[in-house]
Amino acid sequence: MSNPPASAEKEKPQAEHIEESGSIEKGDRTDNGIDLRVLAEAAAEEKNLSVAQALWKYRAACGYAFFLSLGACMSGFDSSISSGVIAIPSFRNDMGSLVGNQQVVSAAWQSGWSGAARIGQLAGGLSAGSIADRIGRKYTVLIGAVISVGAIFIQFFLRPQQPVQLLFGRTINAWSMGLFAAMASNYAAEVSPTALRGITTGGVNFWVVLGQFLATVVVYAQGQRTDSFAYRVPYAIQWVFPIILSLGLIVIPESPWYLVRKGKHDQALHSLQQILRGSGANPELHLRQIQETIELESLHKEEGGWIDLFKGTNRRRTIIASMVFVCQEMAGVQFVLGYSTYFFELAGFATANAFKLGIGTLALAMVGNFIGLATIEYLGRRTLFFWGMIACTVDCLLLGICSVVPGQGALWGQAAFTMIYMLAYQSGIGPVGYCVYAEISSAQLRSKTIAWGVMVNQVFAGVVQVINPYLINPNEANLEGKVGWIFGGIGVFGTIYTWFFIPETKGRTVDEIDELFERRISARKFSKAVILEDRTVHVDEKAT
Repeated sequence: MSNPPASAEKEKPQAEHIEESGSIEKGDRTDNGIDLRVLAEAAAEEKNLSVAQALWKYRAACGYAFFLSLGACMSGFDSSISSGVIAIPSFRNDMGSLVGNQQVVSAAWQSGWSGAARIGQLAGGLSAGSIADRIGRKYTVLIGAVISVGAIFIQFFLRPQQPVQLLFGRTINAWSMGLFAAMASNYAAEVSPTALRGITTGGVNFWVVLGQFLATVVVYAQGQRTDSFAYRVPYAIQWVFPIILSLGLIVIPESPWYLVRKGKHDQALHSLQQILRGSGANPELHLRQIQETIELESLHKEEGGWIDLFKGTNRRRTIIASMVFVCQEMAGVQFVLGYSTYFFELAGFATANAFKLGIGTLALAMVGNFIGLATIEYLGRRTLFFWGMIACTVDCLLLGICSVVPGQGALWGQAAFTMIYMLAYQSGIGPVGYCVYAEISSAQLRSKTIAWGVMVNQVFAGVVQVINPYLINPNEANLEGKVGWIFGGIGVFGTIYTWFFIPETKGRTVDEIDELFERRISARKFSKAVILEDRTVHVDEKAT
């Protein structure tokens, strides 16, 4: 279901030939029985398609991938609801205590709820790899949906002054959210043709942002109520997501990659017939492509255990899948976006208006995602991520500069750079991170690589969230916007890492990505590498 870059059609005279013991020069079939012609023919089906043509031709595959991304949308909705209800007066009345003249929810419980949710999501994402490899992608999502329905029940019927009940409900629901996020990326990578893989996998980030936006609007709309339904309604709305997901799983096909690995070839063919419906593509050919790719990975002694993530060339792939999320934290995403309302209030906006600006900033984030997804198959993953890192790093430094400049203009500058950061982040490293970690792994280890990426994301985001208040709050280091200097400096190192280690995977089939990693092609030369039909690899040093 994938196609190689157009440059793979013929060898160019100025190319550098890479000779390695693993190179294959035997014709259409290797000594081990791999049918190279199948891989080439399956790739050729999509070779000349533009993104627009591929979106129409493979509309069924896109529809299935986007539908399962509803789980990622719920993940964004849940995280924003959980933090947003604290701003609702009736929630503070029911769950807080009187401090001076106002009801306040203790910082200890706020940290406890947030930390428990983070741990729950980490555990859910990490367990998704093993569960999905055992019972399949569909049933993994179904388990998450059923558990989420019960967890929402616990939160909806929250009793006053029972913070432990909320802790319990949030942790369980967060487990499902981690599972949903992992499965959205996993499924999108496995059902999407190469020409659309960047859009469907990177689109997971868009669905997360959409969930955050919807949750913020719901909290704002309910915040004026004085009864307990002001916070119960936002919890109840979450039921919509797992119910729709559960009903949709009746018609959603299972991942053909999972089915082939389980030896269920007839079911895999039926799944491909659904995925490729209306495209005119040959399901039998794509089934053989999957079979040959999995067989090719087995020749590389590829296994599916957790320890295999850190063996051989898989170690490099696992580190890349982890570092795209670490780089996001190095570029200050938790600092800038987590304190956007704070910067708006500094600029002189009233709290209510600052909150509305926060909603506007999330709307800007969706615009950024559209820009990123519209360009990811043209500019590529590496280009967008690298320049996105530069933009976010520079933005943090400019925030830091504004923080030491006196006057109202500088405060307005901090608010403006917050919105610019949102646009830069969401059109670059935000969606591309989800794309890279979903497609960088081998087919055999995809579920576990994605699960590991979710875990790393949660760990580093949690650490930064804990540290930030100590750097920013007036009763601690009181650095305020000067924290931009810190993340601006750290972001430089993340940008350097991106340049040297994040490869370009645009237009590469699963077997081609395997081949380039097995031959240890450097990240900077991935886009220049040409893989011929006999699997001989050349690097065109003059290619752009």
